[in-house]
Amino acid sequence: MPTGSPDASFWKGKTVLVTGTTGFAGGHLAELLNGLGAEVRCFVRSPHGMMIHLGPKAKTVVGDVQDYQSLFEALKGVDVAFHLAATTIIPETRAKVFNTFAVNSLGTLNFLMAARERQVKKMVYVSTCHVYGKQDHMPINEEQPAHPIDIYSASKLSGESLALSFAEMYEMDISISRAFNHYGPRQRPEFLIASIITRLLNREPLDMGNPNPTRDFAYVEDIVRGYALLAEKGKRSEIYHFASGKERSVGQITDEVVKVSGLKPEIHWNPDARRVDIPRSWGDFSKARKELGWEPKVDFEDGLKRAFTWYRSEMKRIPVDAE
Repeated sequence: MPTGSPDASFWKGKTVLVTGTTGFAGGHLAELLNGLGAEVRCFVRSPHGMMIHLGPKAKTVVGDVQDYQSLFEALKGVDVAFHLAATTIIPETRAKVFNTFAVNSLGTLNFLMAARERQVKKMVYVSTCHVYGKQDHMPINEEQPAHPIDIYSASKLSGESLALSFAEMYEMDISISRAFNHYGPRQRPEFLIASIITRLLNREPLDMGNPNPTRDFAYVEDIVRGYALLAEKGKRSEIYHFASGKERSVGQITDEVVKVSGLKPEIHWNPDARRVDIPRSWGDFSKARKELGWEPKVDFEDGLKRAFTWYRSEMKRIPVDAE
């Protein structure tokens, strides 16, 4: 078995719950775990067409992370649970502050309480690199202090604190992921790379924000492979990064997506957009490489080609309004 690949013998026969499977990474994670032989329960508010790729093996459990009882029922007999359900679209989180905390923080509390009652053996809480906010030292490692600058990152850090406190109070085996930005098929077009691709395919001009902030983008299949390894090998109460380890500006990212498309769109930049933003984001994944055997396998250009091919083939199913 290649280094950094999940162990199918670990997953075979295990019952796994994944919250947020109608979301981007959640759907890819459920697909991966299905392929590894796990019995996957997809915890969703309402199933929709974006889950068709999971096939008949996946079991859909309808519920809401804000409803403790539905989580308690869904976690019956579960061996491993991944908590990905969250409100993640930044403009939406800023417009709906109370709802963001209800889902991202109180929803996490419900998940942890129910998992404790059901005696789930292993839990993975999926947080975000956004909790770091503005950092001076690059690349960012897990020892650097969190400094959330918006309601989304604050709510996710709150979820981390809850997870760590449950791990200590009740000796629950919980590991935490802080993944950096990711991209690939089935991502909603509110996010940077998906937005660029969908607008290119619609032959629309690219009205972009500030080209200068930097981001670390990894392919989604690499990210969810990290989540699976975290469940297999991650230490209790430990935080792990999953990232490409490469820093690119928004301008560079845009240019690379356009290059892959072969198109020549109009590009308009607005440096004043999203003034409350993280100027640099670049992840150090050496801890995950050392302890989990994980490292990214899909290079940026290849990942963009895969994503572009998927969006082109599925364009009729994907909404194109990126605003």
